[in-house]
Amino acid sequence: MEDVDLRHAKEHLEELLERAARGEDVRISDPKLGTIRLTAVAKAVASAGQPKRMPGRWKDRLPEPPPGFFDPMSDEELKEWYGDDP
Repeated sequence: MEDVDLRHAKEHLEELLERAARGEDVRISDPKLGTIRLTAVAKAVASAGQPKRMPGRWKDRLPEPPPGFFDPMSDEELKEWYGDDP
């Protein structure tokens, strides 16, 4: 683990980020802010055990909606949905 001051971190941020991505711990010190540790986190959601997203994966797996499902609501249904006040 290496301690660097804030001025050095500003000048060499890319280098410090690469080192943190490789697994090194880097600490940045500043008299006003204190000491902050720079570490890497998981690279992607897929690496956390979740499958990669694939568009259309559920195609043909869901049942067809009933007839009239996408038709506009009648005035009575809208009153039930929103209440009597317009």
